[in-house]
Amino acid sequence: MNAAQKKAMQYGQLINNTVQSIQEEQDKLNPEYEKVRDALDRSKVDQIDDVEYTKIQKDFTTGTKNYQEVLAKLEKGKAPARLMGTHISLVSAFKKYVEGCGEMTASIGDDKKVDRHAFDESEKKQDEYMDKFSKLIQKLTDLA
Repeated sequence: MNAAQKKAMQYGQLINNTVQSIQEEQDKLNPEYEKVRDALDRSKVDQIDDVEYTKIQKDFTTGTKNYQEVLAKLEKGKAPARLMGTHISLVSAFKKYVEGCGEMTASIGDDKKVDRHAFDESEKKQDEYMDKFSKLIQKLTDLA
């Protein structure tokens, strides 16, 4: 295996690991997100159990930290030259997504006070940038 093939293989593993890590984190956080979203939509955030609310805050903080670690690995990734432009766009989209996650986490305040506007805006940002990220992953798959 030559150096270029090795680099392409390592990059492919990085992308696979990144997608897998994101999926695992989303699978963990989505039920809690749904609970907060539903409570917000029905103006019943104050009815979420105290212990559960604290767990949601903690899990969102941990999830955001985990996303930041995935982002750091992705930023350090060495894409093959022909994929460099797509890689840079991919990193940028994921960085914006992670920012949105941080904003959502920050919107889930103490004493069961959720900043609805910040929560809604961060949700839009996450949706937009995860959609871009997914399209770029597809582009990488098509180019590989």
